[in-house]
Amino acid sequence: MRAIAGTNVVILGMDHDRDLMAGVHGFGIERLDHTEGEQRWLTNQLRFPGVGAQWGTNFNPLQTFVWGDYRVKPDHVYSYVVHTMAGQPGSELESRDSVTVQVQTEHPDVHGVWFNRGVFASQAYAERFGNKPPDQVPNNAAWQWLSRGLEEALLAFIGQAADASWELDGAFYEFQHPAILDALAVATRAGATVRLVVDANNPKNHTAVTAAGIDELIKTWRANAVIPHNKFLVASQNGTPAAVWTGSTNITDNGLFGQSNVGHAVRDPALAAKYLSYWQQLTADPPYSTLNDWVDANNPTPDSWGTGTSVVFSAHTQTTPLDHYAALFGAASELGCGTFPFTLDSRFGKLLPGQHTAIRWLLFENPTDAKKAAATVTDPNTVLVAGAFLPADALAGFLPELKNPLSNNVEYIHSKYLLLDPLGDDPIVITGSANFSTSSTNRNDENMLVIRGNNAVAEIYFTEFFRLFAHYRFRYILQLQPHQPTPGPETNTEAPVGLDPSDNWWPKYFDEPNRVRQRQLLAGTA
Repeated sequence: MRAIAGTNVVILGMDHDRDLMAGVHGFGIERLDHTEGEQRWLTNQLRFPGVGAQWGTNFNPLQTFVWGDYRVKPDHVYSYVVHTMAGQPGSELESRDSVTVQVQTEHPDVHGVWFNRGVFASQAYAERFGNKPPDQVPNNAAWQWLSRGLEEALLAFIGQAADASWELDGAFYEFQHPAILDALAVATRAGATVRLVVDANNPKNHTAVTAAGIDELIKTWRANAVIPHNKFLVASQNGTPAAVWTGSTNITDNGLFGQSNVGHAVRDPALAAKYLSYWQQLTADPPYSTLNDWVDANNPTPDSWGTGTSVVFSAHTQTTPLDHYAALFGAASELGCGTFPFTLDSRFGKLLPGQHTAIRWLLFENPTDAKKAAATVTDPNTVLVAGAFLPADALAGFLPELKNPLSNNVEYIHSKYLLLDPLGDDPIVITGSANFSTSSTNRNDENMLVIRGNNAVAEIYFTEFFRLFAHYRFRYILQLQPHQPTPGPETNTEAPVGLDPSDNWWPKYFDEPNRVRQRQLLAGTA
């Protein structure tokens, strides 16, 4: 068994001797929280007939070789005890054997990474809040659950500017959420200098800025860009850049609480200084044909990004960064993951046909885009999934789910990142504001981080990717026609209405090559 620890997620990959699987009804998992002194069995929504109100995996084991624990907390020490469960289905089962592993959830010092929940459409939201819109749930409980620390982290980043020694310089595309705008106003009242570049072509930005009383903080209303798509903020102290906040999160209700997004802070003065130099160019409101000359000269694309954290700004005159991203994805040796909120660029599309060494998982916003791309796939280790939800009566025993009420456009997947061999010795994370497209590379205002060799950051991104991939795959597969099977990570989709009391549940994990590959990769036994 291997535990892959993120910040709010731990992924457990299990492997087992096939010769000893007879009579095993699945895996039961106990979790010990050493930080808070709590012990509990993880639960399973799928149950054996006759179990009644018991949900623990000591009664209803997991008939899969990978599981995600999505209820962990940052900077906690946990032990997981994984049992092979045998006995009589319908009653509490017995542990035939077990293995224990201890992990600490990540809380990196230089990099801070915060993913929002990104799943309005979920059983958890339906059970907790009765599918009420978040503004109808008392005490801001739904907003906090959906934010999952993302809004709070951005407020804290702004809040460090507590006196006149601080400067905050930012560039934003959608800039409307009152709490964030108010926090910037508070920083100025504390003496900090705040200067912002904001998209001029969105009337909602103007309305929100005026309502917050921060018109004087807008250094430049950005009007001459094709799309001024950045979402970053540089924090400087005593005239020296100290840190930068970036990622995919627009400053809107949907950005912070609805569609899936990531905020990524880096406390690296050299990197922050590069962002500040780029920001200074934006203040002149140049057209992309002028900005890309500066970007080409001051942010050239290397032949290969080395270990550490690099930044890629847009607009470039050439698509070289995008060419490199696709080449890295195609060269992944074990695992390549990516989120694609919009149409798949042909550089990635041409990599889908054929047989490949690596498992490749692609997560889309739009099911039409996913189905179009999937039509070219011939390798069962390449799996495409799109956002989806469970309507009423979609599946026996499951509650209907709430479609994102905050969305006018992107409902499910808005983050933009690639993960290349995130569990290996040379992981690469590419993340930021840019969709993987020609326009984002050559015409828009964008920024991307390329983080190489940082296992902690790679594991945070991977656990969050897997959480969303498994969540939406379960829902997406229900929308596919029966003649369109989509093999992928084991998420209990084969028996959605209950557990199998026989030995028929496990042979496929040893007989089907793609399942064997996934089982061994995630358990670390490949």
